[in-house]
Amino acid sequence: MMRGDIRRALALVRRRTHRGPPVEARLLEKPDCGLCAEAHRALRRVALDVPLEIERVDITKDPALFERYALRIPVVVVGERELDAAGVDDRALRAWLRG
Repeated sequence: MMRGDIRRALALVRRRTHRGPPVEARLLEKPDCGLCAEAHRALRRVALDVPLEIERVDITKDPALFERYALRIPVVVVGERELDAAGVDDRALRAWLRG
């Protein structure tokens, strides 16, 4: 078994034994945004350890969101909390998601 396979298997066990609902995270992004793509990859990696429901929101489709977040994206939103996620590392993202 390869190291990646073991990590995915352990993540599956963690998700199945997690108590409570998954964290609902919204990723505010726009098309052709490299930082947004990296933030999404980071969320997917962290989701191996922290059960997440990830919703990707294209801010260009909502003028109010675009006006508010155009210069800040990518932004991760959980409830009322917001994280400017440009360049965030997995450890910091994991800690932030756990509250």
